[in-house]
Amino acid sequence: MNPKINYRNCIVFILCIFTLLINVSGTAAQKIHVIVAADVKAKNIGVIAAIDQRNIEHLFRSNVPAHQLAITKIEPDDMRAEGIFKIIDGLEPSNEDTLVFYYSGHGAYDKQKQQQFLLLEQGDLYRNELIERLQKKSARLSVIVTDCCNIPVSKSVLIPNAAPLPPFSVPKMMPPLFESLFIYCKGTVDVTSSKVGEYSFCDNRKEGNRGSCFTYPLIDLFNANKDNAQIDWNHFLTSLTPKVNDAFKSSFPNGYEGQMVQTPLVFDYPGKQQTSSVTSTTPQSENKYRLGTRAKANPGGGMIMLEIVSGAPAYLSGLEAGDVILEINGKQVNTEKEYSDAVDSSGKEMQIKFTNVRTQKIETRTITLGW
Repeated sequence: MNPKINYRNCIVFILCIFTLLINVSGTAAQKIHVIVAADVKAKNIGVIAAIDQRNIEHLFRSNVPAHQLAITKIEPDDMRAEGIFKIIDGLEPSNEDTLVFYYSGHGAYDKQKQQQFLLLEQGDLYRNELIERLQKKSARLSVIVTDCCNIPVSKSVLIPNAAPLPPFSVPKMMPPLFESLFIYCKGTVDVTSSKVGEYSFCDNRKEGNRGSCFTYPLIDLFNANKDNAQIDWNHFLTSLTPKVNDAFKSSFPNGYEGQMVQTPLVFDYPGKQQTSSVTSTTPQSENKYRLGTRAKANPGGGMIMLEIVSGAPAYLSGLEAGDVILEINGKQVNTEKEYSDAVDSSGKEMQIKFTNVRTQKIETRTITLGW
């Protein structure tokens, strides 16, 4: 005699499996669209721009699965504002995708308009026009990275013989750092290779040239930290600055025409305005933050803290990036929605159960929330 089938339990089981499949496939469906604009015909630096183009393509192809990556190169004949806009307008990212624009070539600074522009061989492209065009695509994250000078006149050194690239196989999964920065972030990243009044330089070795003194440290930083999911854009860009300066000094130990450093200029990144408005001496969490964290689902359960905003309630309670919140007010939190709902619906006093990354022990703590 067959046992009775419990249809209710079967339905619940099927729904659980369906939800799991959605969660597992969600990030895999997200795509990174990369536009590479290297002005390979630019006077004096075309060869360097070509090296940068090759290196940036290699970075993404060696770290992002093929089904999650689309790379579009701007051809030399399209290296003008209209041609670049046509490429951008032709992309169709979803609102969960990431859009990356990379440029290597000449650049300059307009004192009257007080903004940088790309000094293309076929005309100028102002940075704000580029950003507006990219943001119209409504992607989850827009990343604008430019490697060019930031003064009225551009100069550089012509160097052939690029360093060879290491071999790679197309990855099946993105490394944690790429997921953290390109998949889980939302907003705009906007950075250029030198601050106003500075030239941007290239590696001046005649053999084994690595390209620009901004782009190759950028790539090295990605590859050196690819397994670290706890690095956010703030920490990544902060770490980039001394590496770019070191690259400049290795090529020009005595400086160049009075310039002794090369300093990347960061216009924006996710959380920049919030982070800059909070100081450790004058916490503003009561007005600015409910909890003050950025988190993602942890493969082993719970929510791993990617970022704790300085001065926010989570920061004042002693939480640190890497801690894993298991429960909020007695309820398990294993997805972004569960976590967000639990924080939003909590009263002024929130009780959390979490794994302390420093001691690897489970602790319980009460946090007084803001606003």
